[in-house]
Amino acid sequence: MVFIRVKKVKGFDYYYLVKSQWDSKRKISTQQTIKYLGKSCDLRIENIPPEYKNDPKILSLVSAVTTMQKVPEQTLNELRQNVFDGLKSGNIDSIIRAVEDFRESRSLSMFYENILKPILYEIGILWQNNTIDVGTEHVCSNMANMAIHKLTRSTKASNNLGGILICTPDGELHNIACNMIESVLLEKGFNVLNISPSIPTDSVIVHMKESNPKLVLVSVTLRDNIGSALRLINSLSSRFQTPILLGGLAINNCSDEERKRLESTGPNVTLIVNSTIDSLIKTVKLVLKNHPKNKKLYE
Repeated sequence: MVFIRVKKVKGFDYYYLVKSQWDSKRKISTQQTIKYLGKSCDLRIENIPPEYKNDPKILSLVSAVTTMQKVPEQTLNELRQNVFDGLKSGNIDSIIRAVEDFRESRSLSMFYENILKPILYEIGILWQNNTIDVGTEHVCSNMANMAIHKLTRSTKASNNLGGILICTPDGELHNIACNMIESVLLEKGFNVLNISPSIPTDSVIVHMKESNPKLVLVSVTLRDNIGSALRLINSLSSRFQTPILLGGLAINNCSDEERKRLESTGPNVTLIVNSTIDSLIKTVKLVLKNHPKNKKLYE
């Protein structure tokens, strides 16, 4: 499988064309960088090697990126500032208006990826540098979640592909990414059960048995919670054959050795590293389609 990996450095996205293969002997997925593609603002279809130019996942990402490249940077910066002001002041209506204006010509996932995520990243930097206090950081995070929930309430699943369970391991209290993903999955027609944040493994197992999801998404933001995530996916892998996608900021920042240890938990575990929301949705569809448990749904 070929995909574009995203690495964020000081708020900027850098792209790499990567090939993932399953090593049956070592029972892990190995990744090989095919080509460094540069900054997202410089990405062009001409940068992609000829043998990969027609890959649907590659074409989709390049199309989304080039669409955003057409938006003047000044316009993006003004929109980000308006949303940032709305988050700080608690003005939910101004945030929703900004989203609706943006969605007139672009997707919800693009709003999350190009507007909200960079703002939240910047808020984190401002808090670390003591430019804003923890209270302001909490207000912004709470308002972001409120806006996402308000957008999500108006969306209903519309297909029969089965449910997707979204969770975080015990101790992980960050779930804005989970809520964004839930929002976009619902928009795409999936049935979603979001039980984040922090939930004991026993409770996840209960929800697995009750809802019988076709796929599980596990998000980890803090490195301190990687051990808890490992225990969770170990427990799930030993009881269920359901595909598990494990991602989040903590996974992005893991060493290759840590990633191999996590992915070697079972053949049904796949790591999501430095992925955009749209790329994640494509991975979800691909995993669902290829998993033996789900094949009848796609025949």
